Amino acid sequence: MPNSLLGISIVLGGLMAHQAEAMIVKRFGAKHGKGGMFFNAILCLAATVYFFATDTGGFQLPTGVLVYGLVNSTMYAVGFYTGYLAYKLGSFGLTRLFTSFGGILTIGYGIIILHEPFSLTMLAGVALVFVSVFLMKYQKDDERVKQPFTVKWLVSVVLVVVSNALISIIGKLQHAAYSNTYKNEFLIVSFLGSALWLILMGVIFERDSLRLTLRHGLLYGAAAGLFNGINNVCILLSYNYFTLSFLSPFKTGVGMVITFLLATLLYKEKYSRRQKIAVLLGVLSVILMNIK
Repeated sequence: MPNSLLGISIVLGGLMAHQAEAMIVKRFGAKHGKGGMFFNAILCLAATVYFFATDTGGFQLPTGVLVYGLVNSTMYAVGFYTGYLAYKLGSFGLTRLFTSFGGILTIGYGIIILHEPFSLTMLAGVALVFVSVFLMKYQKDDERVKQPFTVKWLVSVVLVVVSNALISIIGKLQHAAYSNTYKNEFLIVSFLGSALWLILMGVIFERDSLRLTLRHGLLYGAAAGLFNGINNVCILLSYNYFTLSFLSPFKTGVGMVITFLLATLLYKEKYSRRQKIAVLLGVLSVILMNIK
């Protein structure tokens, strides 16, 4: 298989794993509604087991990798918990669609800080993504019944976007510093650290939900952690094939299409005409951003 096709396959595999993880998190939040911090700690621990199992080079932890992993762990803790809240408080489709636009932050980082190449068509594609955000307004198809965003949902989505962008940037920095080595060690520290943060916060704020989470959340958390682990390995492997400024828009556009299909076919969620146009513009933005 040519390298480009292999790279695309890896990216698509990561996207599908990420979708599966989000669906599991959404299911647990909708069914039980408590124990978000402990649940996501279980998820992180499950993902850590996956990285230990797939580590073939022996566990080695240089000081720099440890530092990157510890910084990354705080972003994961924020991202996991606020993502759980966003899925719990809002629709699956709109939460996924809004959080997918976090790729714009990493595009800017890749172009401005890493000096990755760009073109006028790429800039036009980025502009279309912003247009998509403005069109993505929560309303019924008849446009008479308004369903405004709750403040808690909106804050959760913003924190997910920022934390995910920083996770991508930190991962890119670690990859640049150590090439393709220590990726499992980096993720082990990231996820173990995140689990510890979430357990600590859970003991402080959600102590009464521990028993419920242990009773009902172990299987959900383990499954979500497995898919999260697969996604993160795919992300790190994809850096060997594509630049960050390509990966972010590609994943944004394709992720929007997958989310739209899942939300409408599986969750039976309704979209306004504006939201459907926003999805189409997201796909068009991907095409523009990748015209050479």
